[in-house]
Amino acid sequence: MAGEVALPWTMSLAASGVAVTGATMLTHPIDVVKVRLQLARKSCARADSFSLSRFARMWPSLYRAEGPAVFFAGVRSGAMRAASYGTARIGLCEPLEAAVGSKTGGALISGVLATVVGNPFEVLKVRLQARPDQAAAGELRAMAAMVREEGFAVLFRGFAWASARSALLTASQVVPYAHSKTVLRPIVKSDGLALHTAASLIAGVITCTVTAPVDVMKTRVMSASGGHGMHDALSLLRSEGPLFFFKGWLANYVRIGPQTLFIFVFFEQAKRAFSAMRFSAA
Repeated sequence: MAGEVALPWTMSLAASGVAVTGATMLTHPIDVVKVRLQLARKSCARADSFSLSRFARMWPSLYRAEGPAVFFAGVRSGAMRAASYGTARIGLCEPLEAAVGSKTGGALISGVLATVVGNPFEVLKVRLQARPDQAAAGELRAMAAMVREEGFAVLFRGFAWASARSALLTASQVVPYAHSKTVLRPIVKSDGLALHTAASLIAGVITCTVTAPVDVMKTRVMSASGGHGMHDALSLLRSEGPLFFFKGWLANYVRIGPQTLFIFVFFEQAKRAFSAMRFSAA
């Protein structure tokens, strides 16, 4: 994992919550752009996936159409999701790794468990990012309206896609990050920001590529009022081609690269802070 400080699992969870919430808040505007690219209809899948110009043009386009507030649509629900989902996703990795004897196995399990607590806020976040006007009355009222109109099951819409994404995200983020640090440490000759940045950028490429197909489907399912399954994924593959599943890839990488860096740097610092508090109280 990112740090060398050993803490009780409760403090590890708290440090994870601080790290993921901070990283999520800093990268939220990019996440909004990613979601809009994934939801774009009748557009070029290749451009929506990998075009730098398409990604760059989306910012002024959204600004002109909806104003600066659009880039913070769903930010509070995103923070609530990060505080619940993020706390479990990173914080449970080390305890589960020790329990199952595998870093990858621990990461996969923690990703699925995190989705159980974070899925309702993820559905709300995606809805508000796609339709910011629904946030006018507040996030909790928007969630209550969703439940009232679509039933309690709406809070777990897209759970299969979200849990698959979370498991793949955690495993493809934590394991490559740790391995990249090991490989790069003799080259960089330090364990500071330069090493963390390089390892984060490498892990980000792997993470975005591995999670792209399930991330696109998760966004489509959660933003819609009806359910989608594997049948819909196959239909989309036939109608739009394989690049459909990589819509928003570039935007996601621009977000995941810095987010991975922020998460692990914040996590290491938070663990050190909690460790200092623990020993000072002893």
